[in-house]
Amino acid sequence: MNNYDQPGYGYNQSEHTAEGGYRENATIVVSNNAKYTLESIVKWVKFLAILGIILYAFMILLGLGFMAFGSTFASIFGESGAFFGVFGGLIYIIIGAICLYPVIKMLNYANKMKTAIRSGSQAFYEEALSNFNSAVKFWGILAIIFMVIYGIGIIFALLGAAFIGH
Repeated sequence: MNNYDQPGYGYNQSEHTAEGGYRENATIVVSNNAKYTLESIVKWVKFLAILGIILYAFMILLGLGFMAFGSTFASIFGESGAFFGVFGGLIYIIIGAICLYPVIKMLNYANKMKTAIRSGSQAFYEEALSNFNSAVKFWGILAIIFMVIYGIGIIFALLGAAFIGH
């Protein structure tokens, strides 16, 4: 049995609206244990965000390198080498640039949440959670896009195998 619905835990069910939302005066109390857990989460999120920024910045630089040395690829692999150098570089730049967005949001979450925990500011809690929501939503949408792409790829592979088999 959870005690979150009990008085003194900062959540009052009477504040829950019929539409499923919460009234503005609803209160959530963040206990010291929750603050300790959030501080631990913030450290790991900040670490992963910084690591992600470094990784994706490196991907962008690598993509620029591929594009810059496209002529070298052409001399080694012929005309197709130059195409793959430029195309591969462009793909790296696009993926790196797209993936920078959620890791920057994660870093913003970590910084705002750290400030919220120390100051107890409701505004910083809400801003931190908004940043985290944006990052998680981005990764979720990206996961759906990749699942659709993989699903289409599997369908085409099966159709291709059936077509070649006959």
